Amino acid sequence: MIFWGPPGVGKTTIAIFFLCWLAGRNPEKPILGGSHSNSFLRGVYDECLRIMDTQGEYLWGDVFPGVSICGTNAKDMRIDLGEPKRFQTLEFSSVGSNNAGKVRCEQLLYVDDLVSGIEQALSRERLDKLWQTIYTDFFQRAIGNRVKRLVIETRWSISDPIG
Repeated sequence: MIFWGPPGVGKTTIAIFFLCWLAGRNPEKPILGGSHSNSFLRGVYDECLRIMDTQGEYLWGDVFPGVSICGTNAKDMRIDLGEPKRFQTLEFSSVGSNNAGKVRCEQLLYVDDLVSGIEQALSRERLDKLWQTIYTDFFQRAIGNRVKRLVIETRWSISDPIG
């Protein structure tokens, strides 16, 4: 599924709530999130932790009373729910991070804000290279063939990877 629109309309915020909901429903199935930068993903990671905080303003723990955080890794941006496992419930990694063997997704592949800036958006060659990197670095991290994809983007060019 591709979800696109103008900047600043809440696309990522809706996705973060969706990630937290999916993680609570199926904590044993990993979700992989990707973007053009780790700083963007750090915000998503931090917001997921804030939503799942049992002492916080959201009632995520009331919605999923049998699920709790069993581990976090702030450096690698990973959150594990339920029982510890090799591939954590929520894993985040930037495009081009050489993800082979590090991350997997079984439930959802979430990619958001893939184009790093106007220079990349205006270069067909750079966008083609980006698409190849996304395809090899993210889309091949799926476990099985039932993984859903959620791609969120502000479309800057007819050559954008979402096109």
